[in-house]
Amino acid sequence: MKRYVWYGVLCVFILPVMAPGQDTTHLKKIDQIKHSKITKQVVGTITRTPPADTVITVKSEDSFLPYEGKIIRKIIVNRIGFDRTVQDTTRRFRSAVAHLANRLHNDTKEWVIRENIFLREGKPFNPYRAADNERYLRDLDFILDSKIFVAPISEESDSIDLLVMTRDVFSLGITFSPRGIADYRFRMQEANLAGMGQRVQVSGVYNTDRNPTTGYEFLYRKTNLFGSFVNATAGYSEINTGRSVGNENESAYFFRLDRPLFHPFVRWAGAAEISRNWSANTTRKDDADFKKYEYLIHDVWAGYSFGFNKLPNSLTENRNRRFIAVRAFEERFLKNPENISFNDQLIYSNRTTFLGQLTFFKQDFYKTNYVLGFGRTEDVPYGYRLAFTGGWERELGKERFYSGAELTLSTVNKDGTFYTYTLKLGNYWSEALIEDAQAQFGISRNSRLYFLGKVKIRHQAELNFASQINAGHKRLLDIRDGNGIHGFRPDSLWGAQRLVFRTETVWFTPLKLAGFHFAPVTRVDLAYLAKANRVLFQKQNFYSGFSAALRARNENLIFNTVEARVYYYPKTIEALEPFRFEFRTNLRIKYPTNLITAPATVYDP
Repeated sequence: MKRYVWYGVLCVFILPVMAPGQDTTHLKKIDQIKHSKITKQVVGTITRTPPADTVITVKSEDSFLPYEGKIIRKIIVNRIGFDRTVQDTTRRFRSAVAHLANRLHNDTKEWVIRENIFLREGKPFNPYRAADNERYLRDLDFILDSKIFVAPISEESDSIDLLVMTRDVFSLGITFSPRGIADYRFRMQEANLAGMGQRVQVSGVYNTDRNPTTGYEFLYRKTNLFGSFVNATAGYSEINTGRSVGNENESAYFFRLDRPLFHPFVRWAGAAEISRNWSANTTRKDDADFKKYEYLIHDVWAGYSFGFNKLPNSLTENRNRRFIAVRAFEERFLKNPENISFNDQLIYSNRTTFLGQLTFFKQDFYKTNYVLGFGRTEDVPYGYRLAFTGGWERELGKERFYSGAELTLSTVNKDGTFYTYTLKLGNYWSEALIEDAQAQFGISRNSRLYFLGKVKIRHQAELNFASQINAGHKRLLDIRDGNGIHGFRPDSLWGAQRLVFRTETVWFTPLKLAGFHFAPVTRVDLAYLAKANRVLFQKQNFYSGFSAALRARNENLIFNTVEARVYYYPKTIEALEPFRFEFRTNLRIKYPTNLITAPATVYDP
């Protein structure tokens, strides 16, 4: 009986692409395919029910390597509903929620999926390119998971068919987040309008202490414009969600075009952004305290990727690549704030930068899960990136040359533990003297997945050191939030040396409510921050933070992770409280997979 079920599933994939009047020919072809030993193994792989909540750690290209060089005869696209998974299409979730979601949701159009496929019919099959395409589809905002299946025509054939299977996220979302008795955040979004890869989003804030009490953000984004792999974003914000550089609440208009390096052999990548930003006195500050300013941002960069010859005596392409890029950036103030300190002058000043960068890189991926997600397929990069940057900058009326270098090395152990090492060096030159020089070194470790009964545990640790000499026009080091202690945000704590150790443990529980999975989190942050010419390891330079949180996420929904967190800081400064509670409903947690980014200095975020 199971044999006929398998053949039925195969026919579901093949019959939709038949043309009228070709039934007999295709039925003969299906008969040939279904009796192929290789195809039976493939169909068995597709329909086999995996162990519940399977944990994977495999190289992304491994399953494709046996078919390298075969000709792609046909690419079939299949989009499945919320009651199935791409890992096991025969397993259905018979729930009212899944049924309702299927009725309310507009599936991504087939032509949209095809526009995001860079494998081509009639071309030789490249295992690495297939793995890159699978990952790229997963990275789209409106796709939960994707999988590419290979179906050989016969054991002797030099051709194959590809089945590209995708599952959407439920793209319609509404979030409401109270931050106090009279302070609320909300968001309404459709991340896949009409199934055409378009995001329409309205965000807002309501606060009785605000003037006006309500502020909004409107955003539109089109993924892969006209099949060019260029993404377009336009928006208007009143709630400081634009590209803000100042310390006041800002309003902004902005428009962006970006084309990522979505796989290593793409030739061109780049982006262009323009925005107009201005401060708005929404907190009813006195005129003497409020900083009134307005500025423009223009940011353009472009890069070209090229490679090396194939390795000697190898049929496999050389994955070592080179990338050369240039960037022009301008931040121009139309109106400057009055009566500001020297440190604030560094923030509210015109800046023009031209940078060039040469990068050597190689990057591949492991497929795994339970890293930052709650069971979905995640892509963890491994490889290296070595970049040399040079350029010119004008700031505060002073012109200087810049030089810098950056090395990133990522490795993955067989047990699923992965490490990332980073080194950044950069400095400015003024009359042959080194100024604003900075060195950074970091190492991060994500442990393999541990099991405690049905609970899965992942531990992350990070150690970072940074040092700065001859500070002049650039900001000093700090330990605010992501730079040091999580959630710690003092305004006047600066230094020239910084050492940070951070560790976080996530406990993925089997608890599930209305499709939401839950994960308690414990975190410890330790930091030393010393001023110039001071000894780093002194008691007065030591700061720490401890926090515990509960995260919740439904991977089928467009909502980001929801988190409730309690902070404790044994030592505080300014008006910061030792205890703080924070509830966030739009927490974006995703392992970074960008191959190439815009040329930047060590001071750029």
